[in-house]
Amino acid sequence: MALRVLMTVPDRTWEMLGILFGCVGAASIGYQILHEWQTPGASSVSLWFLAGFLSIYVFWFLYGVRFGRVGIWLPNAVAAVLQVVLGAVVLTK
Repeated sequence: MALRVLMTVPDRTWEMLGILFGCVGAASIGYQILHEWQTPGASSVSLWFLAGFLSIYVFWFLYGVRFGRVGIWLPNAVAAVLQVVLGAVVLTK
């Protein structure tokens, strides 16, 4: 039943939703970058955490490129870049 409902949603709508939700995720990483930048003292963010999420974003970016899904590769490319920036900010603390 649920699968039938999901199948009625056009591919273009899924692509747009992927981009929209990816923007929400990117905004979350951006907020964390600002928080880390503005908070004095050492960061409590784990480098394993940063590397783990970076690898996930890179995987889904490559997956999206492989299958030609803009709603997957675009937000994950942005998230990967922001994760690298977050890592740089954490490392400079």
